[in-house]
Amino acid sequence: MTGPRIVALGDSITLGVGDGVQRTWGEVGWAAHTAAALEASAFLNLAANGVRAREMLEHQVPLALAARPDAVLLTVGGNDVLRGDFSPVDVERALRAAIDRLARPGRRIVTVSLDRIGLFDLAPRRVAEAMARRVGEANAAIARAVALTDVEVIDGATLLASLGRRAWHIDRIHPSPLGHRALAREAASLLARDWGPCGAVPAPPAPPGRAAVAAWLAVNGVPWAVKRSRDLIPQVTMVVARELRDERRAARRPADA
Repeated sequence: MTGPRIVALGDSITLGVGDGVQRTWGEVGWAAHTAAALEASAFLNLAANGVRAREMLEHQVPLALAARPDAVLLTVGGNDVLRGDFSPVDVERALRAAIDRLARPGRRIVTVSLDRIGLFDLAPRRVAEAMARRVGEANAAIARAVALTDVEVIDGATLLASLGRRAWHIDRIHPSPLGHRALAREAASLLARDWGPCGAVPAPPAPPGRAAVAAWLAVNGVPWAVKRSRDLIPQVTMVVARELRDERRAARRPADA
């Protein structure tokens, strides 16, 4: 049986960030491992760092359609959550439009819902809660976008939670090599209904040592934090401040009555 033509779309998770500490992607990431397990006859990864839902729709979907894939793998929404102008309505509309354009008889589409962003568990409680709500709103938008379609959704939060802290990359935003492979096994098992049996997903490499972790943080972690401090952090701070103000007003009402 000839393997499927697979196209991958979306953001850095589909690109393969987190599948090791390397800065060149090659055949890494859950989508690439899925394609390998299914012995894909062709694999095209159009995903890119920082891509939001509307950018995937505008720039990646036309290229995906030109490739005439049998299966489409995608992750999107995480970068929307990490922006100051986050809108779950925009995520829903863009993803639904992408699905409408990609859907064809016999074409399989698989996406992944978002997991809680572990990085923000290190932030003050209010900030962590605000970011967790954003992830929940994004997942609700994804659910609405795929409703009444044949798109299959992998529950990223449940799957990665089953692996514990080992599921996270150094940045605590992307899946680790173990996390990517868990997503790949789930996606391959879904697609194997049409193009099975699927081969084994390779074992992950050994976790990075302290020197590799420190080098990654210096080269990648600090610049990311500086960039987001100009956009996300001020907006989340305003959200938290507004919530605190509303709570104080609500607490005063009985006494004022």
